[in-house]
Amino acid sequence: MDAATTAELALVRRFWALYQKRQWLQAQTLLSPSAQCRWWATRERFEGAAAIVYVNAVYPEGWEIKLLEINLLGDGRVHSLIRVDHAEATFYANSFFRLHEQLIVALDEYWSDVQLAPAWRNGAALPGLQAMATDSRAGLALL
Repeated sequence: MDAATTAELALVRRFWALYQKRQWLQAQTLLSPSAQCRWWATRERFEGAAAIVYVNAVYPEGWEIKLLEINLLGDGRVHSLIRVDHAEATFYANSFFRLHEQLIVALDEYWSDVQLAPAWRNGAALPGLQAMATDSRAGLALL
């Protein structure tokens, strides 16, 4: 892994670490002032670093981020998979970061929540279906 790749992965890891620590102003410095964040599942777009950070800062408190995976993609973007545990709810986000000159310029996120499978998907109706245990992966260090 070359120095540029290491720096890009470290920047995204730091971004999530600052979010976890609720260090909003420091997180904002990792974003280009004109950065854009798109939440595709809810069809929302946030324009500018301040808007991106603010929507996360005002989210109801009590959540914890676990960084499960981080990868450099062939097109230069960084992909991360996080799990967010919040009270009795659990969410996952696949996030795709586009970086330029060591700043995040674009972020595309695909969020989902953990929920029970619909009644029609059961072991009697679908041979080979097995229930999975709750995801308890500790995640990667957020340093």
